[in-house]
Amino acid sequence: MSSALSRFAQTLVADCLVKIPTSTTTAAGDQLIFPAAHAQQYRLNLTPFEAQPQTADAAQYFSSVKSLAALIGAYQQACRVKALEQDSPTAMANVHSYARVFHQHIVTSAAQKCTDQDAVLIADFVKNLDIYTAVKAVESLLYSPADLRFLSVCNSQGWDVHFDHIAIRCGRADRQDAERIVALLVQQHAYTASQIFAERFYAFPEGWNAYPLYKILDNGQVLRIFVDQSDGIEATQIIQHWNYVYGYTAHHLALRASRLVEGARVAVPLQEIMAALAQQNITCLTPTGEYSQGLLVQVFAKPELNHAIPEDILKQLRDIDVSLGEKIHNAKLLEIVSRREGGSALALDYFGLYDIRYEVQNPLHSFPLYQYFLPGQAAHVIQTSVQV
Repeated sequence: MSSALSRFAQTLVADCLVKIPTSTTTAAGDQLIFPAAHAQQYRLNLTPFEAQPQTADAAQYFSSVKSLAALIGAYQQACRVKALEQDSPTAMANVHSYARVFHQHIVTSAAQKCTDQDAVLIADFVKNLDIYTAVKAVESLLYSPADLRFLSVCNSQGWDVHFDHIAIRCGRADRQDAERIVALLVQQHAYTASQIFAERFYAFPEGWNAYPLYKILDNGQVLRIFVDQSDGIEATQIIQHWNYVYGYTAHHLALRASRLVEGARVAVPLQEIMAALAQQNITCLTPTGEYSQGLLVQVFAKPELNHAIPEDILKQLRDIDVSLGEKIHNAKLLEIVSRREGGSALALDYFGLYDIRYEVQNPLHSFPLYQYFLPGQAAHVIQTSVQV
């Protein structure tokens, strides 16, 4: 399969070179190169990840949801099906007990934020995912008004909404906290790292690192998980503290949108999504990725603030650095993503690599030309996520 993926990447690059004149390529012809400041370059590898399609197993729990009570019941059932982080005493050993309180409050306070109509909207979205991402997405959508507003905006605009990725914040590298969660996701939930070495692990000079994981479902849905941790050296690096306070609920849910234009699927531009959200009083921060000509552009919405953190935790964090006592109030976030779609002919070939019959009308058959993350942009969004 890997040789077929490489040949397909070369086809994609050749197509992009014609349509994106600011790009060049490598000798292998599998990457796009964009110029950057100070004689640097951005390199985007267009080779799809190698994987066998897995069952979209969230459907059996969420397909018949018609009320908020039914959504909560489906969520609780799904939580018991496969191992999650909270089932591992080792994973929870360095997480404060408040994290369970926060997690439980998401569910118990749902009736104050969501209606039965909202619950149906959420269930219609998560039923197309796997159990792991469905559970994490339900938590985000019940907690964050911005996340839920994104679904409703897409519904009212006639856009198709797409799961792009979630980020799971772990503790520290010296305890191998992220590696433990990666093992859980690979062994229990059938995720895989990319076969491309450079896309398997990201290290950042700001004191953190990340493992991107991928999965394609038999319905065509692609799932991405960004598993990150502090390196354990820099005491003020936020990821370790966010995990300590909030546990393994997703730090952010990343969503994007597309629509059909003259029979072809095209991405809704980031600025258009941001404008629609602004009309719903959702404020976005500073976008990144404009240089990529739409291959990957992303931005955080303003964080959902949590002012219920116990004082003893806040004191611990202030004793490390006074700013941490403020930054930790930034709880779960919405990330808005736009990824440039390939044409129908390329999409047909792409899904054929996974033995999936492509249907242009099927919103799950979105085919972004670029499938991965970009470390420079990840660094940008993590910096904006702690703005106070």
